[in-house]
Amino acid sequence: MLLALIAIVSSCGLNNGATYTSNEESPWASEDAWYQSNTSLSDDKTDLFYIVSTNVLSAKDSAGNVVYQSQLAEEDRKAFDAEFRYVEKHFSQSDFNYFAPYYHQFTFEAVNLAPEKYQEVYASVSEDVCNAFDYYMEHKNNGRRFALVGFSQGGMLVLDLLKHMTDEQYNRMVAAYALGYRITEEDCKSNHIRPASDETETGVTISFNSALSTEGIWPLVAEGAVTCINPVNWKTDATPADFTYENEEHTVSIDKQTNMLIVKTNRPEYYRKWTNNPAFQSAKVHLDCLHHWDLLFYSDFIHDNIMKRAGIEK
Repeated sequence: MLLALIAIVSSCGLNNGATYTSNEESPWASEDAWYQSNTSLSDDKTDLFYIVSTNVLSAKDSAGNVVYQSQLAEEDRKAFDAEFRYVEKHFSQSDFNYFAPYYHQFTFEAVNLAPEKYQEVYASVSEDVCNAFDYYMEHKNNGRRFALVGFSQGGMLVLDLLKHMTDEQYNRMVAAYALGYRITEEDCKSNHIRPASDETETGVTISFNSALSTEGIWPLVAEGAVTCINPVNWKTDATPADFTYENEEHTVSIDKQTNMLIVKTNRPEYYRKWTNNPAFQSAKVHLDCLHHWDLLFYSDFIHDNIMKRAGIEK
């Protein structure tokens, strides 16, 4: 099932250069469609366009029927806001203009749909985000450079946006960060997807997935990866790097056979406890998977790297 979904997601990206005409009737014209950042807007800053991960477990429409896309109910928006605020605090840190759309993401329940139904739902999600990005480019970006960042479902959609954006937009992109998601050989056929190989090159895509062991690979987000970069030392070989999380020392290195980040820690059971919950287990996620922490472990490193790639001195 998960392998079939991977193949579908790989084929869902919109064609390079496809356009959507935004107008006064666009739902993205409403400020309520966007997270309201606490950071002041300035043309002297680089933009950070962020796509949130899967925060909605299940959803129903106005008639009470189960649907597989968020209806942006109040509780959905609150869940989005928690991640938006975290990213603003750790990734943006007031150094970037911060834009994040409230899009109609697929719910966690959609992961277990039949492949054909999932493809239908995902195509709708992808179109929604492409429309949001087009509106942002036409009405909010004002010609500035930008970084594109997404986590998990957001990382999937980062790849779609890379295939969708125009060459002119791509040439202004500092880098794209598909956090907690893989780049496949098929993705690399896009002229706009060039895997990162160091910490300074621009126009590249950063991709990685973390686990306690190779048994922790979650096929939906990690299988088929042809590249990986270590976000602590920005190397693509197996050179280990140390980092601190919650006052505990960890070591991370790349397993070159799977292109996974393997994290060594003195408290593996702490992470397995969090993975052992009904949502992850319904998707058959192994206890050694560290998908949730791809956002948390490396957030400050991502902030500093966007700064470096953009040539911004703090």
